[in-house]
Amino acid sequence: MSALWFCPVPPLAGADKGRDVNLYTASVVALDADTGQLRWHYQEVPDDIWDYDSAYETILLDREIHGQMRKILAHMNKSGLTVVLDRATGELLRVFFVPEVRNWITGVTEDGKLVGRNEPKLGETGTFCPSVYGAMSWNSMAYSPRTGFLYTPTNELCNDATANDTKPVEGHAMMNAALTPKLPPNRATYSHVDAWDPVTGTRAWSVPYKYLLGASMLATAGDLVFAGDPEGNFFALDARTGDKLWSFQTGAGHRGSAISYSVNGRQYIATPTGWQANILGSVAAALFPEASFRLGSTLLVFALPEGSK
Repeated sequence: MSALWFCPVPPLAGADKGRDVNLYTASVVALDADTGQLRWHYQEVPDDIWDYDSAYETILLDREIHGQMRKILAHMNKSGLTVVLDRATGELLRVFFVPEVRNWITGVTEDGKLVGRNEPKLGETGTFCPSVYGAMSWNSMAYSPRTGFLYTPTNELCNDATANDTKPVEGHAMMNAALTPKLPPNRATYSHVDAWDPVTGTRAWSVPYKYLLGASMLATAGDLVFAGDPEGNFFALDARTGDKLWSFQTGAGHRGSAISYSVNGRQYIATPTGWQANILGSVAAALFPEASFRLGSTLLVFALPEGSK
């Protein structure tokens, strides 16, 4: 199973172009591993005109739903729209939103239909939330079978977009809009780490952060959740409550993915540092000029003292 990165082209080109639904874009698809034949697909954003592609991980889990164990998957796309599907059939079981700020649609029905689409119009400037940089973008969420929670890193960011009808040029990237990232109004924090129950679609806890988050989440069997921030802090949260239990200043921002492994029975946590200078990194630098998001290229490894548990 995979989520498809492809978004309709041209993105943000203006809704009056009358495009079709661009089947299989912004979709989760299941292929037969032996034959390559399509088993099923679920399109999260039909006619994705906002660049809300579905490039990110699908998380497989087994959970009880209405008294029956189901083999399901959870997937969040760039908009923060999160779907829970039966991974054998593609049946939609749950859909919910992770971001707190959203204006691209007014809602979604229980069967996954988008309601109140706010679409770009040619030559007009509109504000769209989340931004094209995503409520989440390549930084993975995590799942703990011990708690039953999904752990999500989420950014609250909007952008102004002025749609145009520039023609494509072979071999060149294309974005049919002038884009200006902006912070949503009346907030003091612009990202958060959350714990979500994917079966009920409810948020169990949330930890806000003042800047943007770019690192992936790591959940461990010790009921810990690890992640890092662009200021250089690598931290551990209580997986059940969200309480911060530990933090270490690494000297550079975090954009990568921590891993856990064991050697001779001793558990290690390794994390790369290095806040990227382009895309999200450059956007964050412009939006938060008072901050210092240090670049770097270091691998740090942590472990409890030998003999401890």
